Amino acid sequence: MSQDPRRFSKRSRAGDAAQEKMQNDASRVKRRRTSQSKNELKEEKLAITEIHKSRADDLHTLIGASAMLQNGEMSLKSWSSFSVAAGQYSNLDPIFTPDDDYLLLGLETAVHVYSLATSRLLRTLQLKEGDSIIGYQLSPEDPKLLYIFTSSGSLRQWEWLSGKQCSHWDVCCRTISADVCLDDSGTDQLFFLQERKDGKREIVIWRLSEGEMNMNVVLETNVQISHIKVACQGRFIIAHDEQRAYFGCTVIDQSLGSAQFTWKEVKLSARIVCVDVRHHILTHRPGMSSPRNQRVLDKVDIVFGQSDGSILVNHDVLRSLDDENGRQTIKNTSPRRLHWHRSSVNSVRWSKDGNYIISGGNESVMVLWQLDTGRKQFLPHLSSPIDNIVISTLGNSYAVKLADNSVIVLSARELQPSSAIIGLQLCPKDANLPNQFGPSNSSSGLVAATLHPQNPDQLLITVPASRQFTQDGYPLVNASVLQTYDIRTNRHISRQALARTNATALKIGPEGSSIVTPDVSHMSVSQDGKWMATVDQWSPYLRDMQTLSRSESNLDGHFEGSMDIFLKFWRWNGSSNLWELVTRIDSPHFSNKGPVCVLHLAARAHSHEFATIGSDAVLRFWCPNVRQRSGLKSGDAEQLVETWKCRSAIDLKSYCDTDIPDCLTAASMDFSRDGSVLAVCLGSTSSTHSGLAMLINAQTCAIHYSRVGLYMGLPCAVAFMECHLVIASRQSLSVWDTVNDHVRTIGLSGACNDSATQPRLLAVNSETQSLAISLQCLQDYSTPKKRRTPQTCIHVYDVATLSLLYKTVPGHHPVALLSTTHSGDYVTVDAAANVRRLSHLGKTSQSNHSPDLTLHLNSGLANLFRESGGKYKDTQPTAIPVDLDTTALQGGLGSVFGVAPPFVMPAANMIFRGVVDALAA
Repeated sequence: MSQDPRRFSKRSRAGDAAQEKMQNDASRVKRRRTSQSKNELKEEKLAITEIHKSRADDLHTLIGASAMLQNGEMSLKSWSSFSVAAGQYSNLDPIFTPDDDYLLLGLETAVHVYSLATSRLLRTLQLKEGDSIIGYQLSPEDPKLLYIFTSSGSLRQWEWLSGKQCSHWDVCCRTISADVCLDDSGTDQLFFLQERKDGKREIVIWRLSEGEMNMNVVLETNVQISHIKVACQGRFIIAHDEQRAYFGCTVIDQSLGSAQFTWKEVKLSARIVCVDVRHHILTHRPGMSSPRNQRVLDKVDIVFGQSDGSILVNHDVLRSLDDENGRQTIKNTSPRRLHWHRSSVNSVRWSKDGNYIISGGNESVMVLWQLDTGRKQFLPHLSSPIDNIVISTLGNSYAVKLADNSVIVLSARELQPSSAIIGLQLCPKDANLPNQFGPSNSSSGLVAATLHPQNPDQLLITVPASRQFTQDGYPLVNASVLQTYDIRTNRHISRQALARTNATALKIGPEGSSIVTPDVSHMSVSQDGKWMATVDQWSPYLRDMQTLSRSESNLDGHFEGSMDIFLKFWRWNGSSNLWELVTRIDSPHFSNKGPVCVLHLAARAHSHEFATIGSDAVLRFWCPNVRQRSGLKSGDAEQLVETWKCRSAIDLKSYCDTDIPDCLTAASMDFSRDGSVLAVCLGSTSSTHSGLAMLINAQTCAIHYSRVGLYMGLPCAVAFMECHLVIASRQSLSVWDTVNDHVRTIGLSGACNDSATQPRLLAVNSETQSLAISLQCLQDYSTPKKRRTPQTCIHVYDVATLSLLYKTVPGHHPVALLSTTHSGDYVTVDAAANVRRLSHLGKTSQSNHSPDLTLHLNSGLANLFRESGGKYKDTQPTAIPVDLDTTALQGGLGSVFGVAPPFVMPAANMIFRGVVDALAA
């Protein structure tokens, strides 16, 4: 919006007048200080306080006016994008601190520090955008320091408890893997696996000496090795790729005064997935104190986890490398083979005493192997496949990182959970993967998500019940669980199943096909947050339906009547803090051959009513109805049994110009802000009805007005903002003024044609009178033309002027774009489970700041738990702290203030509104 400069001049003069008034008030206060009355002293203090407040308010006004004078209107600089919560935990091992009180978890560009006593996020060590973390290790010399290695070759040293970065070094080579250990002098030495510009890979040792790095290259090879591990204070190195492992041992050269490595190669039959090294020293014997004999005392055991499910155990590798004359050679010693896993072994670990081996894979079962007796102990029925297993420094706890973006800390003796860290468990669909269940709908690659209307800081998003993989390694992602995540405090709140979930451990059919859950494709919540509607569907494998006649399949090759489609209505239960299923509608949309897909679901504002439209081109309105119980008196209004029914249906087949029952392929709709009008856009293939949009009276269910040619291609999203209807299709973006019947089109500069599997995302915000849309653009022109690939970007436009306000390119493809109701922000969720905010600087609330809970964890219950040992003593397997304290904070004032410290609380008006609602409930 354009601003008038004359208005700012008036404000500045008002500010000068206020400043003169403040000076006069201050002089009057000084003159009154001669009196010694207590009441007068109180009045002086109050007057000074008011003066400071007035000065601060005027200062903010002057700063805002000067900023707007410089910009003239909302420019690109007035918007910003920043990460606020969540993120996918990387496939790196978590790290226990030496006292076992904290756990460090790595993400793509950050490291999170969690307190195990409360399962809360204590600190975030955030790197700049573009740096990808490939490893992080605590300093063996000083455990208060943390080394973070990035793929670009930079090394950063942090004080992880205070969150301060101490040092920074640039290696200037692409780093693939890294490790840290102490040398004989007690100084940190760092091992880097780097890739040079000529394609060769090398292992480099860096030693920190008085703040400077001394480099020593110990290996150069053309083999594409990908991982390294170090043992024996840097005297033993193991490097491996998928098929081969390389052992490096030092040979002390007195003439050179430095350690030289001799390398040997071992080739394995199956692909190496994970490796663990255990170093221990044998009992000291008399006469073996020389450096040559000291090597004899060192013992290194190695265990390999392979892709075929086998585990190879190699004892005393150093002895097998040395012959009697001290020359290094590989002896033909066959390793011990253990085999229980059906598929890949994702993680394997030695116990502290070396008597056990702990492994985990895709079976969601942790296995403890007792090497002496050969017995196995199982911890089954975990929520997802196991990615990483880490043993604490003291050996009292196991940290198990699961594939569903969660970490469970177990006691080593009872295998009972003592802490749980649950992130955003999003795993979106990959539109490029082969679809084995029939045709993909228009929302392929996206997820059903929304912000809670009454608490915009709570993200409601559909996530998979468990991570599954096909025999070819493709992920099977069907979102059948609702997760509630607080993006302000960055913590998980609850999980609830919305569709059938598999309660069996064996999820493979007789023919090797995976048993999958239904997929929740649509979700919508009423404005008061009391009702929620969901649509879930399930289809069998196409090869299982090949016995049917081909005449029973539609144009897309999908067999009619083979789908299970349910429309479910849920009511919020404040006492249990769960959504209760009230009504299930089987096949809400159907044809003469069976159920058809639901294309869109919308909630009516200021009413308990929902609307659905299916591929049968029928629009249905759903409303609740009191169920009449024969012979029983109706009691209290709150105890009435309600059910949902179809209030009205509108047949729109005449606008598609076709006689095919399952004719509609895409549709989108939205209610106006007052709930009186429903706008419907149909993806018709007819040239006479292309770009069709209809305005329907939501009360009488009658078509009030329709118009064609508003957009090009299939509609992706529709949103009302006052009298404007914003329509996003695959080829255009239009703004229709429904009062004046005027259409304007926004030119999408730099946009490329999107494929059929990548629809656009759209959100509007009435606070800033803007709209946000996702589209695919070509890379920057500075990139060579052959290397340019489409990338997804988000544009923010002003609805009044159709000018571009902001443009950002997220690191990953966005799967949800939402608008907050209490501020002018947009919230995006990308494929890597990152939640970001697009904020206007003039309307950013205090809740946008990332939480820093150091003060909270150093006081209250966290301090009490730390004094009593820092661990929960509950022996029930489901008594996880992250769920216990969450339930206690859902009702009353606890839901308003939460657990965050004051400096990350939202604005005062939002808190006051929440307190009033909590007291009125």
